[in-house]
Amino acid sequence: MYLSVFFTLILSFVTKLTYCNERPVIGILTQEVYWSTFKNLITFNNSYIAASYVKAIEASGGRVVPVFTNRTTEYYTDVVKKVNGILVPGGSPKSAFNMTFGISQSINEIFHIAKHINDDRDRFPILGICLGFELLLIASIGGKNPLIRCNSNNVNLPLKLIPTMEEKSVLFKTMPKDIRNILLTEPVTANHHDNCVTKKNFTSMKLDHFWNPITVNKDENNLTFISTVEAKNYPFVGLQFHPEKNAYEWERNDPHSWSAVYSARYFYDWFVNECRQNKHRYIKNSMLENELIYNYPITYIGRLNSVFEQVYLFDE
Repeated sequence: MYLSVFFTLILSFVTKLTYCNERPVIGILTQEVYWSTFKNLITFNNSYIAASYVKAIEASGGRVVPVFTNRTTEYYTDVVKKVNGILVPGGSPKSAFNMTFGISQSINEIFHIAKHINDDRDRFPILGICLGFELLLIASIGGKNPLIRCNSNNVNLPLKLIPTMEEKSVLFKTMPKDIRNILLTEPVTANHHDNCVTKKNFTSMKLDHFWNPITVNKDENNLTFISTVEAKNYPFVGLQFHPEKNAYEWERNDPHSWSAVYSARYFYDWFVNECRQNKHRYIKNSMLENELIYNYPITYIGRLNSVFEQVYLFDE
């Protein structure tokens, strides 16, 4: 009897270790339309998701549902229970860093919900890109803003790995050597940001209590800024650069070489694989079908001098 119980426990443990959700669903946060270049075209829509994020998730084997802004805590709690991970995209909303409105409010809610879920040993990842990177940092220190103005817009850079952090990094510790070499030696990370977090601010504002800084870069004025962070005890990662642009955006000076596209893919592959590690799901498949991004039209706005080729538009 005791032997039977023992083997049952071992089997249960192994099952948890080897569980793989082959149909991961990722929530991507919408954000308010801000750029005047395409706001006039979409008068009846007030939020969007750039299609490049959706394409990047799909290329790595995930499906996408939009997660809307300015909703209740109950709404975001329900979302987190149904999806397998959250992607916080880059952008430039008017409400950026106002943690009570728009995408800033959304990530502030989701950050704390996801943190609580992970504390209960239910692995739930978050990936923040550019603005998403910045908002994750702000959410982790109670809404304080550690950012300073910088000049790293439309610039492609190689990453500089902080030597003491490689062994601690979930991204770099298992990264294939050829991808690592590309990222550290070639200008393949697309940067489009006017805000940066410095090492000084990272420490003085106690971000180092929650996050490990993994890579750094220098802006056009030789200011050193942190470009990759990983939470110490949670599957949360922030990238100040844009891996999705290498393959899917064509309106700026983003890198499109084979090595740029190949190395960028690693970050979304890693994230979607993390999303496969939990059992969150929709109660009914019909509910999922009603919420998938496929229910919404995609609009080409590249001709409007936009930073995006295509967007999904929403009337929230």
